[in-house]
Amino acid sequence: MTDPSFQITSVERDPVSEQVVAQLLGMVRAGNLKPEDRLPSERELALSFGVSRPTIREAVRALAVLGVLKTRHGGGIYVSSLRAEELLGPLQFFLSLEETAVETLYDARQLIEGGIAARAALAASPADVTRLRDLIEQQKASIGDPQAYRKLDIAFHEHIHALAANPFLARAATSLNTLGLEFRTVASESRQVIAQSLVDHAAIVAALAANDGAAAELAMRQHMLNVLQSTQASIEATRTRSARRAQGEAS
Repeated sequence: MTDPSFQITSVERDPVSEQVVAQLLGMVRAGNLKPEDRLPSERELALSFGVSRPTIREAVRALAVLGVLKTRHGGGIYVSSLRAEELLGPLQFFLSLEETAVETLYDARQLIEGGIAARAALAASPADVTRLRDLIEQQKASIGDPQAYRKLDIAFHEHIHALAANPFLARAATSLNTLGLEFRTVASESRQVIAQSLVDHAAIVAALAANDGAAAELAMRQHMLNVLQSTQASIEATRTRSARRAQGEAS
């Protein structure tokens, strides 16, 4: 390969597939491999790493499970978009196995989102407040369209994340939000749940408008608690319906 940014060190020790994974991840972190970049062919990778093609396949499969790489039938190997929803697949599966996962997830969201809101309140300008209030009005208009509402909800929170001026916190908050989407999908289709979120959002914006960090943190933490409670209620309702359906099929 002639691309100087794609520098590979020959693999010499076992387990070789893990070393291939480590090197490819290093290239992604360094920016030598960017979202949607196409990698060299399987044969070229094997020659560059000094390993067999089955080893390359094993490494690619591992990175595909992590959401870092993707393969297209007959079209090669590509870096994924590296968006949170692709990278968090394994964690979403883990959450689905843990009875207490929802509670612990929202405990983390309260801490992180609350801290972000407190910091955002100190930086919020009148223009930011206007933008957030505009998003709330758009949310009200989309109350009958849960999918549109969820997109606007994400935009609302991401604007607050940006005000905190800490990319790491923003990424952490976005990742936690993405992890919770699977649990919240049914709950977020309820008009009552959306109405409560609108009330919560208005309280958050009022605190931001006053540049009151303590009030903003409190309002955001209460919002996270309300979302947790509606999500738990939705999960329980789904379980009850499933149990009744199973009983009906058995009788």
